[in-house]
Order: sequence, then structure tokens, then C-alpha cells
Amino acid sequence: NNILEKGVYTMNKIGFLFGAGAEISYGMPSGGKFALDIFRQSSEPGKQKLRDMRKNIDKRSTYASRWLPNDYDKKSISSFGQRVFDTIIRDTIGNNRNKIIDKINHFDSLAEQSAKSIYSDNPEDALDSLNQRIETDLGYGIDYMNINQQLAYNDLFKAGDNLFSNQYFATLLYYYKDFEDFNDDDRNVLKELIIAIFQLQIGALSETLSRGLEDSIFKKDELNLDIFDDLGGTLNVNYEAAGIAGLKLLSNEYKNDTWHPIVKFAYKIIEQIYSDVLDYKTLIDSNWHFLYNPKTEWGKFSKIIVFLYTVQEYIKNEAESLDKTKSGYYSDLKIELESKKIEQSVIGTTNYSSFIKEVLKTDISFLNGGIDIYYDPYMNSIVDYKDSKHILVPLLFTQSGTKPMTSIDMSERYVDFYRSLKDSNIICSIGFGFNQDDEHINGIIRTLIERDNKKLVVVDTNSSKRLTDKRTELCGKLKISKQENLDFITVNKYTRKTKDGSMWYDDLIANLGNIDIK
Repeated sequence: NNILEKGVYTMNKIGFLFGAGAEISYGMPSGGKFALDIFRQSSEPGKQKLRDMRKNIDKRSTYASRWLPNDYDKKSISSFGQRVFDTIIRDTIGNNRNKIIDKINHFDSLAEQSAKSIYSDNPEDALDSLNQRIETDLGYGIDYMNINQQLAYNDLFKAGDNLFSNQYFATLLYYYKDFEDFNDDDRNVLKELIIAIFQLQIGALSETLSRGLEDSIFKKDELNLDIFDDLGGTLNVNYEAAGIAGLKLLSNEYKNDTWHPIVKFAYKIIEQIYSDVLDYKTLIDSNWHFLYNPKTEWGKFSKIIVFLYTVQEYIKNEAESLDKTKSGYYSDLKIELESKKIEQSVIGTTNYSSFIKEVLKTDISFLNGGIDIYYDPYMNSIVDYKDSKHILVPLLFTQSGTKPMTSIDMSERYVDFYRSLKDSNIICSIGFGFNQDDEHINGIIRTLIERDNKKLVVVDTNSSKRLTDKRTELCGKLKISKQENLDFITVNKYTRKTKDGSMWYDDLIANLGNIDIK
């Protein structure tokens, strides 16, 4: 409890918003890794779910006779295959082209993390072990692995030339060129991986060039003639050659322990690149509306349903494998709540698993749906799975489907969450990115900061940016002007401690003493 100078007695009420970053320490995959893994899953359990629900439908009902197609009980059930990769790569390169270019240009930074996964028995000395392997195999140390004097892009793609200054990328090329002890499988897979890296980067560079031409094909235009309006956008990116090959390669997870360590190393790097940049939102956006049209679009209707159940099964399996006794943000908060140093007004999450609820043993507001929440497209409502005789889907990806947001059930959740945060002394966000596709939540936070004058404290792990830069960036994302209402607690991502050695919640509690709680 706090006793303010004004003599007002109040509780330390904090409203919490958790995102995906809060669960990474427990072992949950990042968003991109999640996307890769989904396409490695069997779709058969999802198909069986749909078959089971279909059997339970009353054929005499209005639901069956008017909403479902004729002979719905005999129609085949389909799932997304590799043909959707074109959509995924198109979105990935279109939306994340700058991120792709930057990430590949910093190839050596990726190499360090990938080396730790290859030499997981001794991650602290992983790079030393890798460097020793390189020197043994090629006869030269890592300092001799340079290609920037031998390779450069055409001037149109010079933004990608930094890749050739990365010594571990040069190492992959020298292995492919000079190493004679590869077996055929090693050499072929390494070739595919190197090509995939080039294709993804060239695709992103091409997309950047294409978008530039679309904006304006002229460097100088003082005539402003309308006949110029349709001249841009004449360069089209071949997405088949821009990253689909790499995604197909990664969609079939290899279990080959006989690979040479450098091939495993290259595979881990490209897996990390794709995991960090993959964007599959449009796949959901472009298919979600088929949930409302089974009579005329049964095939697409079944595909999105099977996909959502495949996602549900994957998240369930991942969550069940997590160690609830492991130290993380949830266990930290649990201790503070039990000690009554903190009182939560509400705890909201954009994650889908019930893991947070199992650890904290308290009510949680699932803002993007969850694996235990079911949605009836026919009724546009959240329903009990056991009591329904309709075809239901797990309520996931609500930011991608606008109809679930219009259901009274979800509307109530958002309003309740807003009111609880408004009743808080301070708002704390952990692992949430405030990205564009989270605008339904950003709008709540924006209103609280701008209109209700609430303070937002973000716990993050980025120590390379100054506080002013962080505030400016977040103001841009949230479209707010009150920078003074933003604060950051920067912590080590493993220990969750600040550079002064205090835990994140200690600094959060200290923040309570710096506001005028009314």
C-alpha cells in the first residue's frame, strides 16, 4: 500500500498487458517460428475435428437446411497446402522488405545465435567451436573468410552489398566452393540454403525498387500531367523465385543428424531469418470470411477450419510442454501478487494458451481469443463447445477477422478491459509490440494515455536505444502526443533484471511513487 503526501490511502493497482514476448522465456516459440511450425504439422487432427462436428449436426435444423450446402456430410474436407506459400511470401516481402534486407545484411549477428543451437552442449564457447571447425576443414581461420572484394551486386541492389562483408556468409560460400569432404546430400542442401538466402534478399531488394517505381517513376517531374499516373509499377517481383523455395525447404523439418555441422549451421540461420520475418496475416484475412459462406464455398470453408484447429493443436502441445515451475514474468508476478506488494486491476493477454492462467491462478482477459474459446460463425458469438450442434472454430486471430470483434461477447471483453485499466494507478505492458495489426488494443491504450491521462510502463529488453528514442517510436506506433506518460524498464532478457540489478517489478512499484494517483 501507498500513503501519498496528500493523505490519500490507495492500493498499488496495476493493469497488465502481456504479449508473445512474455512467454519466450518459458519456451513458447516466436511468431515466425510459430508460422513455420504450423506448416510442419499434420492437418489430419483438424480434419477429424471437422468430421466429428459434422456428424453431430441435426439434419432437420434450419442450420443444416439453409446454411450448409447439399450433401455437406459427404463433401471432402481440404486443408492448406504449399500453394498458399505464394501468398505468405508475397506478404512477407511486401510488408517486411526493409527488415529482411537489414537482417540479412547483419548475417554475422544471426550466425552467433545459430552457432549456439548447433553447439548447445557448450553455448558459451559455441563460436570458438565453430571457428575451430572452419579452420580445420578449410585450412584458414574466420578472419580469412572475406568476399567483399570479389562479389558485389548491380548498382540497383547495392543496398544488399553489406551481406558480402559478413565473414560467416563468406564461409558458407567457401565451403560450397572448396570443401571436398561433403557427401552429396550435404552439398545439395547447402546449395539450396545459400540460394534461398540470395533469393529472399534479392526479392526484398526488388520489392523495394518496385515500390519506389510505383510511387514515382520520375526523379524530377514539374509538369504534373495525369498521363504519368499509370506509368509506375512496371516492375513486378517473381515471388516464386524470391523466397518460396526457401519456405518449402523449411516447411519440411529435417531430422538428419548426419549433416555436417556447417550445413546444420546454415539451416539454423535461414530458419532464424524466416522465423523473424514471416508474415501470414493476409492468409488469414483472405480466408476468414469463408467461415460465413459454407453453402457456396465449402472447400475454402473447410480449409480455414482445419487450419485453425491445426493451430489450436500446435499451441496446446507447446503449452503442455512448458515448465510451470520455471522462472519468468508470470512467476515473478505471482510472487508479488501473493505478497500483496502489487494488486492487479486486470491482466490481459494477446497470447492464446491457458498457460498464463495456470501459472497465475487468477482470471485472465484473453484479448485475441484463445485455444479454449470457441466461436460460432453462424451465430457470430462465443459459445460452449460441448453444448453446440454447429460447426465451431477456436477463436484465434481476432485481429485478422473483423466479424468476431462485432460479437457482443468480444465487445464486452474489450470494454471491461478498458474500464479496468482506467481504474488502475498505472498500466504495465510486457512482451507486447503495439504493431499495426493490434490496433484494436492500441486504440484502448491510446485512449487511456491521451484522454484519461494514464501512465504506461513498458518492460523491454532493448538496451541499445535511448529512452527518448523509445518514447518517440512508441508515440508513433500509438499515435499519441503525451510522451511524458510513457516510461520504460529495460531488463536483461534472461534475468529480467535492470542494469542496477533490481527486478523489473521493483522498478514498476517505484514508478507508482512517481504519479499523482487520484
